Amino acid sequence: MSFFFNTNNNINPIDNLIQLFKQSETSKLVKPVEAQKSSIQTKNSTLLDLKLKLSALYQVAKDLSAVGVNSKFQVKSAVVSNPDVLNATAQSSAIVSNHTIFVQQLAKEDTILSSRFSISGNEILNATGEGIKTIRLIINGVSTDVNVSISAGDTNNAILNKIASAINSTVGDVNATVVNPTSSTARLVIKSKNTGSQYAISMSDVYGNLLASIGLDSNTLSNRLSSTETNGGYLYTDANLLDAKIIVDGINITRSSNKISDVIPGVTIELRKAQSPGDTPVSVTIQTDISQVKGTVESFIKAYNDLIKFINDETKTTTEGNRATFSGDQMLMKLKMELRLRISSGVSSANPSFLSDVGIKINPNGTLVIFDVSKLEKTIADDVSKIESLFNSSDGIAVRLKDFVNPFVQVGGVIDKRIDFGKEQIKRLEERIKSLNELIDERAENLRRQFAQLQSLYFAFTRQQALIQQMTSILQ
Repeated sequence: MSFFFNTNNNINPIDNLIQLFKQSETSKLVKPVEAQKSSIQTKNSTLLDLKLKLSALYQVAKDLSAVGVNSKFQVKSAVVSNPDVLNATAQSSAIVSNHTIFVQQLAKEDTILSSRFSISGNEILNATGEGIKTIRLIINGVSTDVNVSISAGDTNNAILNKIASAINSTVGDVNATVVNPTSSTARLVIKSKNTGSQYAISMSDVYGNLLASIGLDSNTLSNRLSSTETNGGYLYTDANLLDAKIIVDGINITRSSNKISDVIPGVTIELRKAQSPGDTPVSVTIQTDISQVKGTVESFIKAYNDLIKFINDETKTTTEGNRATFSGDQMLMKLKMELRLRISSGVSSANPSFLSDVGIKINPNGTLVIFDVSKLEKTIADDVSKIESLFNSSDGIAVRLKDFVNPFVQVGGVIDKRIDFGKEQIKRLEERIKSLNELIDERAENLRRQFAQLQSLYFAFTRQQALIQQMTSILQ
């Protein structure tokens, strides 16, 4: 008894015994339940990862199942023989074809320049006088009057800047700036914001002679006379020079912009440089973009393989008997089997009807691989609609996968329901763990009271024993 009730020990022996009891009971009762909870949590986490893999495949399959102008296979590219002259881009609606384009002239912004003046001089003020001057600009059929206030002492530079500021704050389709040809001279430049004769600029004095005083008199403006190094006028004397002019397959085309998208259906042409007479026309070849279509197929293969590899890893059992999280799980095993069935079955509405016909095979582990790149590329180049039908026809591979995977990844679908079931199990296990801990605490407290009673009896016995020994000693 002295071992259990050693009063010389600073640590209460009853506390030691109770702690040992609680550890033993926790190990027997609580730990197995906690292990169950941890296992379900691991499975739920793995199911979330599975849903991510399935969602990735679903999105790729959904994209590949699109038809018409949204088809991922009807991707075109434009090959240009001389990109210095022009560039071209093709949309999916473009027709595979060849064209020749000769660029006669680029579209330009209409530009008017004032005469050149000394910055510090007063020639303009002397010619026009003080007060409010009104000029009129007509562009794209819109007439706008602009008021400019001229003050005593205004220099040429000050007046040119006042005109520029008034135009910029009043007229939306032009930009006006003051340019310094030299450190001591200035010119006003009025430029259309858009190219083409549609945005040609017309100007006139309405009140006063402000335009005439800067070298832009009515004769110069009405006849579009050319500017010089010192005199005001138009940069382009003919409004027709403002339009882009090209010859497409022998047909003369005029447009107001250097970006043309309404000549060859589905093709946008961007003009960069005018050609000289005798230059070779630029050839533009519209073709299927083999690289991009192949990349689309490769993206599909990657999403599919990522999913299959994940299922393989999470359902495997090693030769040592180590089991993965979902080893033997029927849902995942069936999922893998169904995926393979939809990949390997022939597509009745397509020809070719099997992936192997276009250079793609199934590996022993269920993943896909392009085993014949040239065969795939040739199919795309010769007739992309064949590989397109293999994926997006009524029973195409992408359509099958999209329809099959959707119930697994949709909100409240197969995966979500299984995760929710796991959460309910975890909740019940947590309640069980709490109940067991309370039971262990209750039993421990009962033991503590029993040990305390024993300890009390022990102390009473030792006191009686000491008293008997003392009386015996006295009697001897």
